[in-house]
Amino acid sequence: MTDLVPSNDSTPTENVAQSLIPYFTQGGNKSRYLGYLVAGFSRPEAVKLTGVHPTTVKVWEDEDPKFVEVQEQCLTTLRHRLSDELLDIEFTRNFKLVLNKDFSILFKDSTGEVLTEKEQQYLMLIRKFYTPQQLMMVRQLFSDNGEKKEAFDFTKTVLEIRLSKEEHTTR
Repeated sequence: MTDLVPSNDSTPTENVAQSLIPYFTQGGNKSRYLGYLVAGFSRPEAVKLTGVHPTTVKVWEDEDPKFVEVQEQCLTTLRHRLSDELLDIEFTRNFKLVLNKDFSILFKDSTGEVLTEKEQQYLMLIRKFYTPQQLMMVRQLFSDNGEKKEAFDFTKTVLEIRLSKEEHTTR
């Protein structure tokens, strides 16, 4: 199994949080500390998780106005961005895994291999999702057409899928 945690002991979520912090993209303890704050940890928790002494944070505050600005003025905005980006990343990653599974079963069936009973049931289940309407919905989800991309709305997507399903069953 591959190691999903980078060698600096940061998780993928921490790396995304750190990447959102302006002025501190080079990494290091300041970036890690602010990344924990952006991810919703309290200041004492961020200190402990970063492994720095509280007086170190005080020195950063005294010496670096950009650090203070990010710490006090930008956290709410950065937290919203982190939430949006993590949702997009996790959805996309999970969607890719679903498509991989779909492909492996569809490929196995199309090459004449014998499907297990479970694979056959799965194949019957996924067939209804491979329609032109479903493709259009997926394209709308992931395209921006040069415009500002609207944040993914899970509730709206579920509602559209349900309406599409109901429309299909009433025909």
